[in-house]
Amino acid sequence: MLLALALMAAAPLAAAQSQPWLEISAGPMVLHRNGGLDSGPLLRMQVALPLTERLAGELWAAGSLESAPLGRPGDQALVGGGLAARFLLHQFDAEGRFALWAHGGAGYLAAAAGNGLSGPTGFGGAAFVFQPLIRRFALGVEADAVGARSAFGFALLPTLRCAL
Repeated sequence: MLLALALMAAAPLAAAQSQPWLEISAGPMVLHRNGGLDSGPLLRMQVALPLTERLAGELWAAGSLESAPLGRPGDQALVGGGLAARFLLHQFDAEGRFALWAHGGAGYLAAAAGNGLSGPTGFGGAAFVFQPLIRRFALGVEADAVGARSAFGFALLPTLRCAL
């Protein structure tokens, strides 16, 4: 009980965090490429630095495994990184525990295995973030449009954020 009271009395850290944070997002991705659908998991890690109360800049690194469409060979693994930005669209409460962010970035992916093609990549979407009782952490879900060279699709990524 005392621990719960201490956590509730701790200095608030709003969803629009005023200090750098580390975030990890992982989930399913589906891409349309050459008349077929590739699918597989996507993992993205971000280090973010707030620039203003509503805007943050990020460095990101990502990895994905993509299965080729049924009946075709060509599974591949890709790794990459780049720059991103995040803009706070709306806080749903006065404390900032529930927030909606716009998130987008661009970078470069390189083939790590298989017959993947290296090249530019980008993503853009929205993230809903919830900050539970322990204010150092935030949980969320992000829905992104994803593009890599001639492939386009979407990803649904549960996220975990930790203030540094």
